[in-house]
Amino acid sequence: MVEEIRAAGLTRRAVLTAAVAGGAGFAGVMLASPANASDDAAELIKHLTGKTPTESDRLHLAMPRVFANGYTVPLTLVIDSPMTEADHVRDVRVLAPRNPLITVATFHFVPQRSEPRVSTRIRLAQPQDVLAVAEMNDGTLLMTRTWVEVATNGCA
Repeated sequence: MVEEIRAAGLTRRAVLTAAVAGGAGFAGVMLASPANASDDAAELIKHLTGKTPTESDRLHLAMPRVFANGYTVPLTLVIDSPMTEADHVRDVRVLAPRNPLITVATFHFVPQRSEPRVSTRIRLAQPQDVLAVAEMNDGTLLMTRTWVEVATNGCA
């Protein structure tokens, strides 16, 4: 049987190489597809939290579109909330799906004692959509995203 396969010009190594190359090409097309970006982000958040997020304009995630290196990318997040007992933000997660560790930051807020805004710097492994997910006091998840292009890997 081995002789028959070699006679046809196929080796186990050639078949495995073709399978890996084909799979990588398929995965690359799926990751780069902008049509799936929203569904992929919502599915990731649902997997992490068990809840489906809603895209919201109450979250304002400000990051540079292009940044020289991924080690210290500035991030400012502001959530429109009165921070009363009836309407407040419990916590916010910042996610970078293409980083080795997806959750890059988590911030907790207290009603009537904190302002729902954060400024910090995060690391990014490669160009990607950065997601901010806010859990409100009623348990709903609000989400926003922004694309950031980094030239060098900040996650070594």
